Amino acid sequence: MFTGLYVKLKNIRKPQIISLIKKFTAWKFFPVFLSTFLVFSIITIQFAESRQYIKKIPMEGIDNIFELEVNRYEKQLEVKQGETLSSILETTGVKGTEISEIVEKLSPLYNLRQLKPGQKIKLIMFKGDNNQHPFIELLRIEKNKELEVRVSLKNGSYEAKTVPVKTISIKKTAEGSITDSLYLDASRAGLPDSAIMDFFHLCSFDVDFQRDIYKGDKFKVYYENIMNRDGELVSQGDIIFAQLDMQLKDEPLNIYRFRTDGGKTDYFNEKGENVRKTLLKTPIYGARISSGYGRRNHPISGYSHIHRALDFAAPKNTPIMASGNGTVELAGWNNGYGKCVILRHANQYKTLYAHLNLYGNGIRKGTKVKQGQIIGYVGTTGTSTGYHLHYEVIFRGRKINPSTIKTPPERKLTELEKERFFTEKEKIDKGLELFSLNNSAELL
Repeated sequence: MFTGLYVKLKNIRKPQIISLIKKFTAWKFFPVFLSTFLVFSIITIQFAESRQYIKKIPMEGIDNIFELEVNRYEKQLEVKQGETLSSILETTGVKGTEISEIVEKLSPLYNLRQLKPGQKIKLIMFKGDNNQHPFIELLRIEKNKELEVRVSLKNGSYEAKTVPVKTISIKKTAEGSITDSLYLDASRAGLPDSAIMDFFHLCSFDVDFQRDIYKGDKFKVYYENIMNRDGELVSQGDIIFAQLDMQLKDEPLNIYRFRTDGGKTDYFNEKGENVRKTLLKTPIYGARISSGYGRRNHPISGYSHIHRALDFAAPKNTPIMASGNGTVELAGWNNGYGKCVILRHANQYKTLYAHLNLYGNGIRKGTKVKQGQIIGYVGTTGTSTGYHLHYEVIFRGRKINPSTIKTPPERKLTELEKERFFTEKEKIDKGLELFSLNNSAELL
């Protein structure tokens, strides 16, 4: 029908068209009619031509064009308790000889004993016709946040290699004023829990959270979430820049991320000084000082004595962090201290944590610990009237006030590193300024 109409339209002569136009000139709806007629004509002609073009395509062989894509598919497997890579791949129907070859090629690059429940294994598979066994074209396992191991089929055999994970950085900011607590207010501002703890940890070297923080103090955190090419979250809340503006301080505390020449990512103030010190000022988050350093009446014996420690009141099983890198000198019962941990640090420092309810995972005499690692949980063991942490700092055998201690930075930048740091600092400042401008424009 449409082909015949197309032929008739093509055979209309010019005089006939002019005659038709003259007949409709007097009609007041002529413009509407003409537009409709022309649109209909164009659609009809194009449809007819497309049908004629389709008839010219040979139908045989079309299945072959799509055969490869139809038979190739992606598959994602999740490691379950007690499974091995071989047992996981067997569920896909792949031949045992191919599985053995994949395991053989993969083993030098990835310790398969480190497969953990919940870990994902991503495959691209191909299955031919006639019920053939499927085979794996590509296998991917994440080695860490930055690297993945790939096993691919090339020229009939498998090859394995380690490649960087392709990622996308999504930068965000969270800022606000402290009205309740740093944790609650930062959480309301949208800062992920992991970033809140990192922020607290980085500030703890210079800030006494029990005495220095007041309502109205302001915070700002510029951070990034890292996504892989599959749209999965690789890491969340990695801090790029952090600021804590306190009323008691003349200038805000600014903290910048920087990668040193050794490849380690660390944090520095705006002068290029490492914010990490030998010891933290506050080894427990969210607690209040229930008893300060100095003379007091003992709550149990009643007599006056000098309290050479800080007591932090906190709920049962609140985590306690190691104030600095060190070695566990004691993890056990210690008379009136109850369950107690003593750490030995560099530069002749020791720290003592008493009245614990539980010890941290793996904490025992001789264990090496890192700053910020959980070494125990708040309790009320020994001579204690309630749940709290009794915290002492000992320098060369003498107990000193933990709140006034000033320990040296963990690491100093070289002159060349300082030059790079200030260049990176300038980039971060510009990026943060641009980010703020873009957000302000979106609000308008």
